[in-house]
Amino acid sequence: MSPPAPTGQRQVMRAAGIVSLAFMASRVMGLVRDVAISYYFGASTAEVIAYTYASRIPEFIFNVTVGGALGSAFIPTFAGYFARDDEAGAWRLFSAVINLVLIATTALAGLAALLAPWLMASFISPVQAAEYPALLPLATSMMRVMLLTPIIFGVSGVLMGALNARQHFLAPALAATMYNVGIIVGMVVLAPNVWGLAVGTVLGALGHLLVQIPSLRQERPRYQPIFLLKDDGVRQVLRLMGPRVLGLSFSYLNPIATAFLTRPLTAASVVALERAFRITLMPYSIVGQALGVAAFPTLSTLAAQQDWPAMRQLIGAALRSILFFGLPLAVLLMVLRQPLVAILFERGEFSAEDTFLVSWGLLFYAIALIALAALEVVSRAFYALQDTTTPVVAGIAQLPLMALLSALFAYVLFPRWNLLPLGGIALGYSISNVLEGGVLLWLLRRRLGGLDGHAIWPATQKLAFASVGMMAVMQGMLWVLGGTAVWWQLLLPAAVGGSLYLLLCWWLAIPEMAQLLAFAQRRRAKDKRQGTND
Repeated sequence: MSPPAPTGQRQVMRAAGIVSLAFMASRVMGLVRDVAISYYFGASTAEVIAYTYASRIPEFIFNVTVGGALGSAFIPTFAGYFARDDEAGAWRLFSAVINLVLIATTALAGLAALLAPWLMASFISPVQAAEYPALLPLATSMMRVMLLTPIIFGVSGVLMGALNARQHFLAPALAATMYNVGIIVGMVVLAPNVWGLAVGTVLGALGHLLVQIPSLRQERPRYQPIFLLKDDGVRQVLRLMGPRVLGLSFSYLNPIATAFLTRPLTAASVVALERAFRITLMPYSIVGQALGVAAFPTLSTLAAQQDWPAMRQLIGAALRSILFFGLPLAVLLMVLRQPLVAILFERGEFSAEDTFLVSWGLLFYAIALIALAALEVVSRAFYALQDTTTPVVAGIAQLPLMALLSALFAYVLFPRWNLLPLGGIALGYSISNVLEGGVLLWLLRRRLGGLDGHAIWPATQKLAFASVGMMAVMQGMLWVLGGTAVWWQLLLPAAVGGSLYLLLCWWLAIPEMAQLLAFAQRRRAKDKRQGTND
């Protein structure tokens, strides 16, 4: 029986549970959105390709101006004002940052609108242009409408940072769900007109903003129309954001680089990669992003207190939790990819051939799941140490490595092995992220004088054994169930394999399994007490 987790760890895990449920709802709605898009427009039509390309520049503008950069810089600075009992200064900083973000996103969106034809032409290959002559003007027009979203998201991102700094996690986590709901509403109302996607994206951005306002009102914010570049707090935010913005610029060049790498591929392969990556993002957000968001405030406090043993212990616990939950999810995506994709998408204009293409990309993207989730925690550990440079350098190095590996696999090795090239692009992405995560873990270990390795390494070995057993059972059942309904091919192997995984974790005395059972017992006892009181 493992000892109970320290109080700080339990608080982080409870917060992670709340955020994880909200992220799960967001990813489910994201899948519903993708299913609706596939139903109305198929997987490789001009409309879907135009929307895919048109969304990249607005997303890029938001991510490099606000995105993760604001969270790593604004949250500790904003929280510092409250720690010094300077509430007026905190809301002055809040106002100044919102105004700066509005100016920056509006300027970049306006510039992108002017350059839209050339930006879209850089994504669309001659093969795609010949196949769909209307693709370029359609993508250009859709992009100009969708450029409203980074401006709205900019304001919403500042609200999200303020709420997280004040320990409000639920409303910011639900914001992404509202974004997906807006897209679905716009698409369904205007279906089958593709402009429903563009209009719905703007509606979703508004929902992303509005859902956070009730929680923010509880903090009684005081907005001021001020512009304070010389303010110490604003300067600190900008100083911390600088390296992070640079890193995000390279990080979010990944989809742009992928667009160039996929230029020789068919339109169906391009959309299949997009679908496969979105499926991978669901377990990644539930496990990695939830733990990263929940752990960041506590990591920042421990770093400020220079409590290195507690910080090492918290990082180790978070990484073990990622392995405990992430490994079986990665195995499930790899083994049951075909029935999973068929159930999600194979209807309407989405064909069995499209299912095969998406599942082929998913096989190789799933390899990156653990690394992507671990990067959420490891990167935030560096941010808590007021080091935004080290993760940036690693992220910058990852981009050319990803491009090199993807090109090598997709256009040199996979053709020699008679494999579809789109899988090579996904494999190059996964390997580059695994290497990035490994380097950052090694550097963080040196920085902190260890990472609770005496607990992480044995747990990794045991969890790998349990995952291999789960994989073998699911693969065997999939062979036996071949030819049956896809629901059976997904649910039965997942249920039996998942049960075996949990049983093996219990038999191997993995601490996370003991903590999960203890949590279930506490919930059962609490429900029983409530039932008695009723």
